[in-house]
Amino acid sequence: MARGKKTKSRTIKRQGGTITPAGAASAPTSAPEGSDPVTQDTEVLFDVSDAEGETPAADAAAPERRERTNRTVTQTIFGGEDTELPDPQDAKAVVSKIDTEAEEALQRLRRTYELSLEQRGPDDQSTLRARADIAMSLWQMGRPDEAIEIEEELVADSTRVLGEDHPEVLTARANLASSYWTAGRTEEAIEIEEAVLADAERILGPDSLATLTARSNLAFSYSTAGRKREAVDVQRQVVADRERVLEADDLDTLDARANLASACWNADLVDEALETEERILEESKRINGADHLDTLQARAALASSYRMAGRMQDGVALQDVVISESERLLGHDHPATVAARKTRALNPPTPPEE
Repeated sequence: MARGKKTKSRTIKRQGGTITPAGAASAPTSAPEGSDPVTQDTEVLFDVSDAEGETPAADAAAPERRERTNRTVTQTIFGGEDTELPDPQDAKAVVSKIDTEAEEALQRLRRTYELSLEQRGPDDQSTLRARADIAMSLWQMGRPDEAIEIEEELVADSTRVLGEDHPEVLTARANLASSYWTAGRTEEAIEIEEAVLADAERILGPDSLATLTARSNLAFSYSTAGRKREAVDVQRQVVADRERVLEADDLDTLDARANLASACWNADLVDEALETEERILEESKRINGADHLDTLQARAALASSYRMAGRMQDGVALQDVVISESERLLGHDHPATVAARKTRALNPPTPPEE
């Protein structure tokens, strides 16, 4: 999830490391080898540590999942190395390279699974995890149906081998729900996510980061299913929980506020959405600094929201600030600056004061 930025889409959180049950010290986590720590979308869910053995490491982690519906080369609006863009003529070659790398990584994961199956057997935790890694890779590649086929069997096998209250079983169930969601099987995802959240609270405790993540995913699923007010209620609790559990200036709390603002917009709670976005902007300025690109993004999002709410003068005035700050921070010809000016041109000028 892009930190501090307004998001209208779900960021699915799946297993990516270890987390200890409530009351115990958390183990440090890191992004998988080969992943981009800035754009990595996976987050730890439940404890996947093995006290009695080590998991055979794959040669390399699967590349981050790419959107498959618009197979073109794009660049980010704010921040990052976005000053140069490959020639659109090269887009097909770039996508082909990505697909090739993903397929090669998947084959390495399959070899790891076959080796573990041969040496340790089908019920060994290492073998179960290797199957989970294959499913994760397929999901990241935009192949959720294939991931689901593996994960449905994995949930059953993990429950039989480890017991239904084992944290790795919670992870398997949560990941299956995420794959269901990606495949458009929202009601099935919700049924699992509600049960996973209840079990996570019971097993790991209400303040576990895994429990917070499970609740956030459930809020997204509610919103997708049209259960908009329930999504808002759950997302409010996510914000409150992160304020209580995390450090005061933790950027994940800003993320949660951005998701709450989106949920409020979906539920036509315009005033609460605007209040939330105004707070996001103020907190981003305090935490990140006035010149941080996330702050610029928060300002642009709020300007857009003002216009959507019919507060045209507020929206236009703030958009003028977005333009001037974009020119100062990014340059006159930066794509984000150009887009900001185009947005301003589509709106009426601020009327002169009398």
